[in-house]
Amino acid sequence: MNLSNSIRNLPRADFLRSVGIYIMRDNLVLVRLRKNFLSVTLLEQELRDLPVGENRQAISELTGWIAEDVREIALKAEHDSRERALRQAILSLLPHFSAARDSLYICVPQDQAIVQTIYLPQAAEANLQQVLEYEIERQLPFNRDEIYYDYLPMGKRGDKIGIFLFAIPKKHLAGVLDVLGSFGILPSGVETTATALANYLLFCKKDLAGCAAIIGGQADDRELIGVRASPAGWTQAPELLFSHRLPDAEWAEGIGRELIAECLRQTPKLYGWGNAEHVFHSATGEKVECEDLCTLAIEKIGGRDQLSAATLPAVGAALRGVREARLETNVLRPAGADRGARNNLSRMNSLMIGLLVLLLLGWGISYPIKDELRLKQLQQENHKTEPSVEALRREEVQLQGVRKEVQFLSDIDRRKGEVLRVLDELSKVVPTSAYLSNFRYRNGVLEVQGNAENASTLIPLLEKSPLFENVAFNAPSNRGRDNRETFSLKAELEKQPNSGKLPPADKSKEKAGKL
Repeated sequence: MNLSNSIRNLPRADFLRSVGIYIMRDNLVLVRLRKNFLSVTLLEQELRDLPVGENRQAISELTGWIAEDVREIALKAEHDSRERALRQAILSLLPHFSAARDSLYICVPQDQAIVQTIYLPQAAEANLQQVLEYEIERQLPFNRDEIYYDYLPMGKRGDKIGIFLFAIPKKHLAGVLDVLGSFGILPSGVETTATALANYLLFCKKDLAGCAAIIGGQADDRELIGVRASPAGWTQAPELLFSHRLPDAEWAEGIGRELIAECLRQTPKLYGWGNAEHVFHSATGEKVECEDLCTLAIEKIGGRDQLSAATLPAVGAALRGVREARLETNVLRPAGADRGARNNLSRMNSLMIGLLVLLLLGWGISYPIKDELRLKQLQQENHKTEPSVEALRREEVQLQGVRKEVQFLSDIDRRKGEVLRVLDELSKVVPTSAYLSNFRYRNGVLEVQGNAENASTLIPLLEKSPLFENVAFNAPSNRGRDNRETFSLKAELEKQPNSGKLPPADKSKEKAGKL
């Protein structure tokens, strides 16, 4: 399983650093993550208070009988006080990260944003961005120029296309962006706790299949976030199911019980963060078992200190900087920017793929080169052995010649008995008046040439011999001036029926006696 997960996550391998900041009403949390290949480590976490002065509650309770200019001055003073506190907090955090090297992502609570579900005709699926630009003013009580927004597709819902719209009024981010800009820091993205916590859960539970819910909150807010992960080949296809946020006052009125019941029907797996136990108790009056999100990070990102509930949204935001976020939202996304840009290959991945291609090319080219080197080596070895091979060939030729001579001599030795017997028989049969000049014996056939007073008398003499048969003239005979005839006779040696050898001497004598 670990090997398959490593192969599945290989496209996300990289060496990156990222900073996540979670800006609450009274606190600011910073976390810093580092990714070495596939391992993500928590380097540090810092918490800073944001004091806004002792008169904040009094200013917020100003009513209409106060002069409008006095109210505006009081609210301006509150804003300036918060901006000064935010500036001091960020200034104290500057030594903990490098603004030039680390990408920075911001997470804001949902009470500063609007998360709304919108359904559009299916015909708008190909151009959601353009259609949403025209529909957003009808869906929200803001002008398009007054908000930062982004969306997440939900897929088809009946005959409609559903999307989650995330919008943050620009005035809520103006102070943060101005303070960061004064230090030369440009955030890479801004999102809400809905997607940050969902990304944190999907990162810690990479084997999650089906539906799960995150329940909890901070201070007086209550949040319910639903996530569904479906297998899509080697990867997961995550989807945000729902996102609900209510203040504590509305939660206790009974709405919370309905949301909890609906949540339990949709998602059998529950994960709690922050004041999750209080959320369940205030809604149902019962204790519901759920897994703590803070404990999930121990195996995944480690760190020297235990993560707190306020740290989790900052970790979820920082995961985008190390390419581990599954749900991509960024209200600061430029118009027309590619929504899947973070899923593309990074420079590290491109370098790894380039090196792999070079290795494969080198491996492929090495085969003919190795073959050529082996061929040259064999040729050199052949050149070295050529004199020895040539000497062996000469010796083999000589050996073949010797074998032929031995065979010839063996044949002569085997046939010498026959030749002597033939000569012996001729000396007995041929009369003294006849002379033999040539004698040839080959393969059982005898040929003789010579002269006699009467050559025709030789044929009956040879036929009577038990050794010869089929005696005949091989050429016409001629009589010379000395009144003698030259002749050329041919005769075959008589063989036994079974053996193919000459008849024994005693049988020859017996045959001659009978005649």
